[in-house]
Amino acid sequence: MLKRLPSAFILCFVLLLGACSTTPASPPSVSDRHVVQRGETFYGIARKYGVSVPLLARYNPRVVPHRLQAGTELSIPVNKKEVAADRVPYTVQKGDTLSKLANHFAVSLSALKVSNPGIDYNRLKPGQKIWIPVRERTVTGFNWPLQNPRIFNGFGKKDWGLQKGVNLAAKKGQSVLASKGGTVSFAGEMRSLGKVVIIEHADEQQTVYASCETLKVKAGDKVQQRQIIGTVGFNTLINRYALHFQFRDRGTPLPPENYLPEI
Repeated sequence: MLKRLPSAFILCFVLLLGACSTTPASPPSVSDRHVVQRGETFYGIARKYGVSVPLLARYNPRVVPHRLQAGTELSIPVNKKEVAADRVPYTVQKGDTLSKLANHFAVSLSALKVSNPGIDYNRLKPGQKIWIPVRERTVTGFNWPLQNPRIFNGFGKKDWGLQKGVNLAAKKGQSVLASKGGTVSFAGEMRSLGKVVIIEHADEQQTVYASCETLKVKAGDKVQQRQIIGTVGFNTLINRYALHFQFRDRGTPLPPENYLPEI
């Protein structure tokens, strides 16, 4: 008959078994949201969740990857296999509304409704899957509207109300250049933005040049890339001479830093 083992030996044996059965740490569970922590990068977060940088950018079109700030909430794609060229799936989270999602994904409220027929737009339910009509944005051939541009305020640095863009440092009277060839759809005064030029480009894209001192074009004019369309004036948004510049895709302002050449 075996002798009774000391209790201390039995305890050590149990602990040893527990250590041997420990499995390696599993990758993070994929969720629909991620709050950026200090020191994290856009690339690192994409890698953490096993998604590509372009796909993560489609889910967060208003975020500037190289200027990621702690506390920013990112949407994370869960059903990667369901992503199509013209839409992406999204799982509704607590607190979501259709208007909030339209703003986050930079799509129109009407387009969001058309993509989700039969749902109660006023009562989204957490866990409910909806489709976001976010197409792959094709942006080519745009240049900055100033020689030797320098961003004074980047996109998202401050909320300018309905006017979302960047402010480019400039000298009084400096030439404003067309970012890309197109047709001038507006040239005139706008409240709080001074003299403004709006140019329509291919693929339902627009560029906006505000706080001009003088305008060199009129509505209906065809312009070539880098053609002088105005001169820089006093920017009342930041109380200095600077050009307020916007890039819009289907009418929605997006960060020019993501689509124009790196400064």
